[in-house]
Order: sequence, then C-alpha cells, then structure tokens
Amino acid sequence: MKRLYTTIFLILTAISIKAQNATPNAGFENWNQVGNRFDPADWNNLNPTTGIIGVLTCARASGADAHTGNYAIKLTTKLIPGFNVIANGIASTGTLITTPPYGVSGGIAYTGRPDSITGWYKYTPAGTDQGFVELQLLGATNTDTIGYVRFETPNATISTYTRFAAAVNYLSTATPSNSIWILSSSKGVGPIVNSQIFIDDIAMVFNPSSVNSIDTKNEVTILGNIIKEKIRFNYKNTGVYQFKLIDTAGRIVKETQLNSQQSTVDVSSLDGLYFYIIENKSGIINNGKVIIRN
Repeated sequence: MKRLYTTIFLILTAISIKAQNATPNAGFENWNQVGNRFDPADWNNLNPTTGIIGVLTCARASGADAHTGNYAIKLTTKLIPGFNVIANGIASTGTLITTPPYGVSGGIAYTGRPDSITGWYKYTPAGTDQGFVELQLLGATNTDTIGYVRFETPNATISTYTRFAAAVNYLSTATPSNSIWILSSSKGVGPIVNSQIFIDDIAMVFNPSSVNSIDTKNEVTILGNIIKEKIRFNYKNTGVYQFKLIDTAGRIVKETQLNSQQSTVDVSSLDGLYFYIIENKSGIINNGKVIIRN
C-alpha cells in the first residue's frame, strides 16, 4: 500500500481513453451505463475491473450531491474482498497503470498554459486520509513535466460543496504537449477504506486573480533548488508546518512536520525531480520543485 495505485491485483491491465478536450466532461453530466452501473464518460476509473466482483469505487452522484446540473462524480476508497488490498477511489483522463511500478500515463493532447485549476468538492475522510485533485502538464515524451498542481483536501469532513483553487507551478517556459487530470478519494500513500470525495465543475483557469488558495508570503522557503542529501529550510516566522515531497507520478515520497527549530530533511535515498508543498493550519504557503542529486 505504499503507492497510490497499489490497490488492484496484478491481473489488471491498463485502462485508457480518447478525448478531444483537455478537461472532458468537466461537470460530470455525461455517464455511460454498463450493466447496472454508470461510469463517467471520458474518464478512466477502476470499475471496469472491480465491478466484476461487485466493488465500485466510482459512482454517479445526483440530487444534493451535485453542485450544478444533474450529476457529480463520487469516489470512495474500498477494500477488495478476498484479496486484502485497498482500491483507491480514483478517476483520471490518463491511463491507469495498475501493475508495478504503478502510476498514470497517456493523457490528452494539450498545448495551453493555465495559471490555476478550480472546482468544487465535498469530502469525508477516514482516519488521517486526504483526497486530492491534480493536473499534470507534460512534454512530448510524457517524461518532461512542464507544469504541475495538486489541491489536497483538509483532513476534515466538508459536508457542503466548497470551492478550491490552486496555482499551476511551471518548471519551464516550454509549451506542453499533453495533460493528465487525476482525482482521488485518498492521499498518495496509505489509502484508508471509506474515505469519500464528491467533485464537480472542475476547470483550468487563465486569470491569475482567480487563485485564492495560495498564500505567497512564503513563511518557509527551501534553500536552493538542486539538493544533495538534505533539504534545508529558511523560516521567516516561528510555527509548525507540514512538508510533502511528491514524485512526478503523483506519489508522496516524503511527508514530515516542520518547525522553526528543524532546518533540514533527509532525502539521501531519493534522486530526480520532485515537487514540494509546505502548509500551515491555514493551507498551502509555498510550493515548487526541487532536483535531488545523490
């Protein structure tokens, strides 16, 4: 259970889609009926495989559970009976890779450079879980990350639809070739059964004034962007902060609490490009990318 997509047995194969719009079916109004279930049009999820044994992690929500229109998407983290594995509630415009090393590939051709993403969500966590909405903007080979953003829900019950907004962090001035959306009911490491998220009306935004979830005061900053062995921090204020390091497949590889007395985090076991998020009790105060060379 150490990876986001460790949640299905090895006999599964990748699931893929084709679509024209970089954010297809953004209001989740279009659904395809498959037997007794409904799957969101233009989005991959785990139902085609887990539905065979009666487990659905993705469902069509309606009524009060829709933000606008008739429907929204509901994702739920569930236990797969008989296999002792946890199926993360996940939906993506990319291809879900459900065998090692797991992750998401493919996506939709797209050359835009939005400055933020927005949408509406409700969330009920199990234990310490958190859901997320992520957008990746990739280069021609799908290995070069041009832009990246992840909104993480709080570890709290959000019973009414709440708007989120998060800025895209651009790593270069290059034009993207591909985009991948990922929606999840659980965080990248250690999904917890029964965590549930409703999501509706997601969008890419091209107006910087729309971003309201990023605090640019940068109370905590990382010293340097090419790191060896340890990440070093600079603090403007005393306080307690949460630090998360995320790899290019969207997995959280390091998560720890920071305070003004802690100046380093050991990353000697890591190598490559990573994204980071630093939060206080009010939300994200800093994010960006680092290159680790060990």
